[in-house]
Amino acid sequence: MKKQTHHSKWMLLILLMLPVVFMAQETITGRVVIQESGEGAAFMNVIEDGTKNGTATDIDGYFTLSVEKLPVKLKIFALGFSEELVDVKTTGPITVQVEESSESLEEVVVTGLASSIKRSNLANAVSTVTAEELVGNTGQTTVDGALYGKVTGVNITSSSGAPGGGFALRLRGVSSINGNNQPLVIVDGVYVNNVEIPSGLRFASGGNAGNEENSSNRLADLDPNDIENIEVLKGSSAAAIYGQRGNAGVVIITTKRGKGGRTKISFSQDTGINVIQNKLGLRPWTAQSVENTFNAAERAKYEATIAANGELYDYEEEIYGNTGFITDTRLSATGGDEKTKFYVGGSYRDEEGIIKNTGFDRLSLRANIDHRISDVFDFTSTTNYVRSNSSRSFTGNENEGGLSYGYTLAFTRPWVNLYPDANGAYPNNPNYSGNPLFVRDQAKNEDSNNRIIQGFKLNTKLYTGDKNRVRFVVNGGVDYLANETYVYVPETHQARIDGQAGFIAQGKNNFTQFNSQAIGVWDHTGLKGDLNLTTQLGVTYLKQEGNLVNGRGYDLAAGQTNVDQSVNQEIDQFKSSEEDFGYFSQIEANYKDRFIATVGYRLDKSSRNGDPNKLYGFPKASLAVNFNNFDFWTLEAVNQFKFRTAYGETGNPAAFGATFTSLATANIGGSLGVSVAGLKGDPDVEPETASEFEIGLDIGLFNRISLEATYYYKNVRDLILSRSLPASSGFTRETTNLADLENKGVELALRGDILNGENFTWNTGVQFYLNRSEVTRLDVPAFAQPGAGFGTGLGTFYIEEGKPVTQLVGSVNGELTQVGNVEPDFQMAFNNSLTLFKQWDISFLLQWKEGGENLNLSRFLTDLGQTTPDLETPEGQARLDSPANAVRFVEPAGYVRLREASIYYRIPRKNISSIFGDVISDVKLGVSGRNLFTITDYSSYDPEVSVNGGAGLSSGIEVAPFPSSKQYYFHLNVNF
Repeated sequence: MKKQTHHSKWMLLILLMLPVVFMAQETITGRVVIQESGEGAAFMNVIEDGTKNGTATDIDGYFTLSVEKLPVKLKIFALGFSEELVDVKTTGPITVQVEESSESLEEVVVTGLASSIKRSNLANAVSTVTAEELVGNTGQTTVDGALYGKVTGVNITSSSGAPGGGFALRLRGVSSINGNNQPLVIVDGVYVNNVEIPSGLRFASGGNAGNEENSSNRLADLDPNDIENIEVLKGSSAAAIYGQRGNAGVVIITTKRGKGGRTKISFSQDTGINVIQNKLGLRPWTAQSVENTFNAAERAKYEATIAANGELYDYEEEIYGNTGFITDTRLSATGGDEKTKFYVGGSYRDEEGIIKNTGFDRLSLRANIDHRISDVFDFTSTTNYVRSNSSRSFTGNENEGGLSYGYTLAFTRPWVNLYPDANGAYPNNPNYSGNPLFVRDQAKNEDSNNRIIQGFKLNTKLYTGDKNRVRFVVNGGVDYLANETYVYVPETHQARIDGQAGFIAQGKNNFTQFNSQAIGVWDHTGLKGDLNLTTQLGVTYLKQEGNLVNGRGYDLAAGQTNVDQSVNQEIDQFKSSEEDFGYFSQIEANYKDRFIATVGYRLDKSSRNGDPNKLYGFPKASLAVNFNNFDFWTLEAVNQFKFRTAYGETGNPAAFGATFTSLATANIGGSLGVSVAGLKGDPDVEPETASEFEIGLDIGLFNRISLEATYYYKNVRDLILSRSLPASSGFTRETTNLADLENKGVELALRGDILNGENFTWNTGVQFYLNRSEVTRLDVPAFAQPGAGFGTGLGTFYIEEGKPVTQLVGSVNGELTQVGNVEPDFQMAFNNSLTLFKQWDISFLLQWKEGGENLNLSRFLTDLGQTTPDLETPEGQARLDSPANAVRFVEPAGYVRLREASIYYRIPRKNISSIFGDVISDVKLGVSGRNLFTITDYSSYDPEVSVNGGAGLSSGIEVAPFPSSKQYYFHLNVNF
């Protein structure tokens, strides 16, 4: 009995001591705040260093953490903030300050419509371009032009060298033959319009189609200097969550936002010049070669000009030799407190072209506001107003319009005087149907744009707990564009004197694009934080409306510039309305940063599909495995070793109106009616669908070197084409699903912090990428793609099963033969950034394009006019003796180009303080250049060329382009 009592006492003592044992733990309380604003930092990770013991701060930055004993070290970190390691010797309360870090933000990548992920956990090859990479080296006119050489897997082609650009972006090859090949562009959650707007110029010049009018795409309205970063979702495996709009990839642009703390003001001034990148020069005429080429009468004119002037007239220099002055002025302010942060800024860019009276100017005003309404609600607003204007003059294809400079110069003989006389009268050109000096000085081709892009986002924190956080996000925006075009050719223009005297075209074009989405997001932290889940469900809506009106007048009254002052008038109007609606869901799972898996599904319907109410599904799945985070990993030199794989599908609906049979007006006996226009719609047409499989490996060494390697295979099914119909059907053509194609390629990106010393740092990067395409199914006979060439006589894109979609085909000895391929063998970029003694920043970007051919029909024109510079050589004469077919004009289009180079100097802080005190914090001076030199075998102005604008199969065909320029800049940046 006593023995039992003794044991009972010990048991009672142990039970009484257990609470004391647990209570022996120390409980630390504290708050994490943002250094500049003092605002609580929500959802920061607070981890006992060297253990898995941790917690997260609440919405106001407060936390509580139990530890076995003090002192301890706490590691505090989160995406977008610098990591802090804090020694804690008391239970608190303690306060820890963290800094917002742009470097950390660069490591965050969007993975869903309302979620993001650390780049180290990413399962797709998503390229990110920071503000420093985009515009930190030299001045940039447009966003797409600024991306040259900075993103693997992206082929960029200039469709015009005019100020304000004109670019075609192709992400991982061609995704459609007749449809859209430009990526979806999203700016701060707003789907923006990147349309090319025809002006009616072709009705004066005789061009074939609106895409030959040298128009800019409207991404030119966005100021690159407003951008914080750009994410490029190159393939369907990454863009699947965007459904029917993601077939050609997605470009996600995030603009600069406010930061808490005192108001900071930044001022920047760029001043520069535009000069022609590459002059072709005159044919080295002699009196004898003039007579041999033409006749004795022309020789006499040649000799008279030499006797009077001492030299020939260089009209290439006269037209393309202008030195264009560039100014770009920017002023911005950022600041805020714990409730509201703001970024406001304005910029004005004025850029003159290498052709007199051409240019581009853009006024941009921006206000980005972030406001925390309460602990539950926060709201962001993004407002951008743009007013842009351009004068692009007259270049590109025409048919005897006497306007395009390339045509005129090809036939104009340099001993003919085309300058105006003392009374200002311009002589007629005896060699062609137009005087280029008259066109430059008297004719006009202009456009103006008023645009407002308004985005919004409301975030509601429905529940916040230790393990679960639920929020509801509503965001979207409006992109409204009012465009006006103006084309004027005076009645005294040579080609119009004997015809319809004078021409005018005025366009009034309005576009409204509205998008919205509502998303529920549930973040769940599992046991000990080992398994984290992010689930999102949502709906999206997109509506686009366009109204294009173009009024034209022929036979203008003398000196008049209104359509109503013409004898013959025409009006075209094109109205469109499109609606898309979608549902999506996505689950992301992260187990200890070792396994990161994502599955998602999107259902979309569109008014452009044959059945507007039918839902089409687009799945996605991905997996990343970070082997370096496993316990068995002991290679400290290898800080990352990640295997990743992904699959996804995206779509592309038919063009507006393709589901309906088109009707045309008919006038019979004075009665107005309608008749079938000949194009048969397909009520069963389905969207083009791309499915992509991607596999890759990411390796990091010594926390300094990283390698990203990716292989992708992309199959595009049900391409929408047009086919001919027998006359007995009552129609001429039908548009429907008729083909498949594939793209496969390799992307490699190697980056390294080679040196990181006190007085010298060196960062470098090399990119390599290639793509191969093939038409794998074609349910109609092989055909020359309409509007993508000039027939098989001179060469054209040709759609043929088993061949690349980018092949050029011509008739050789009566046989259709592949004579070239515009797709490069590969492309590479080599960038370097060096900092010397903490004051000097030096950088340069080299780009190498190997292989690929262009069809140089500008040389076809100069050969016809006998003005090609090399015609004095045996090679030139031999070319004249060969048949005038595609073989003769296909040229290699590879090059090596110094795309960007810059040197900046930061004035030492102590020197600034001695003069300005604390008013000015930083001053930076610099010089830079773009397109400084190009090494190429291509014989014309620029191997990057497209006569067909940015749509469809647009690259690699040249006809009398606006030549590209190189730019030199001086920079002044001041921060207050």
